[in-house]
Amino acid sequence: MTSLLSPINTMDLQAARGYTSARMEASDLKRRALLWGHLLITLPAVAAILLVALFYRNYLLFPAWLYYLTTAITVGYQWYAAALPRWKTALERRNISETEIVNIARQGGLIFPGGSAVGLLALHTTAATLCASCLNIWLAGRWVHSILPLTGTTLPSAMEFYMQHFEVGNFIPAFIVGYVICRKFPGFGSWAWLLPGIVIAYLLLTYPEPNVSVLTSSHPWYRFSYYFVIERSYPSFNQLGSSYAERVMLQITVVASFYSSVAYSIGASAEKRRLLDRLVESLRRNRGLEHPAVGAVAEDAHEASDNC
Repeated sequence: MTSLLSPINTMDLQAARGYTSARMEASDLKRRALLWGHLLITLPAVAAILLVALFYRNYLLFPAWLYYLTTAITVGYQWYAAALPRWKTALERRNISETEIVNIARQGGLIFPGGSAVGLLALHTTAATLCASCLNIWLAGRWVHSILPLTGTTLPSAMEFYMQHFEVGNFIPAFIVGYVICRKFPGFGSWAWLLPGIVIAYLLLTYPEPNVSVLTSSHPWYRFSYYFVIERSYPSFNQLGSSYAERVMLQITVVASFYSSVAYSIGASAEKRRLLDRLVESLRRNRGLEHPAVGAVAEDAHEASDNC
């Protein structure tokens, strides 16, 4: 009896050892995969955020630090979005199923709820505010130094030209940039106005209205005019440090960011609804309707000539 059962027990023991060994090997593989995931994804993303914050450490003043923070999150998110698929591909080559990979990433903290939403919102906010702080002023300078000389127009400085065309200069470039970027990153582009809107709302609510009379300070639109009635001349060197220069700088930074973010969001919404594609298709359809009519007239004339 013992001799009959012993081979079975031996086989069961070997199977149990093999099953345990396979489980231990799979568990070890998951631990190593998670470790490499944090080394290749999490650590560089966090390092990128800290490096951007360190680079802008001298400018971390309200409201600028909010936009520098979104810039840092954008850089980290771009690394995260590029590295995570490559990490998944490496695990798939080791015959790990996609479901197991997702579970490893979630349990290990490589994927967290809302991460993509935060990254995309930061990306679009950063792109919109970069339009206000860099692109729009650069375009004004190119227009002053390259286009206006061809027309023989008196050349103001680039900043003077920018202030004189403040609304248009902040709307058109940001609209185009929003439309183009949202073709590649469609999510949350129409929410680019959110953070600049919060900033301008906070400044409006906390505006102290200094050195004004009681009658003026009680006027409900006074604080709005301080920000939204744009000064059309850039302060001179002698005016630096004055209240006028302070107001202009707030308009260039805060109001311009708000205008550009709104235009960027409109451009993103237009891309989401494919308005440009619809417009091009409509124009092609109209041209298509015109050409057959011309072709029909030519065909009738040709038939008439044959009859003659």
